[in-house]
Amino acid sequence: MAIPVRSIPVLEGEVAEQFEKNARWAEKHRGSVDFSKEMAACREMIEKSRKNFIKK
Repeated sequence: MAIPVRSIPVLEGEVAEQFEKNARWAEKHRGSVDFSKEMAACREMIEKSRKNFIKK
């Protein structure tokens, strides 16, 4: 059986222009997220896990 094809919604007019304007602004003002604290905590948890799992 074939799957019916649905039409894809398309932005038009002012809504499309505003969307494109916002997308261009977001592209120029990309931010970055610093995950160094989270990575340090993750490494610490992994090291503790290794010490408990691999006993010498």
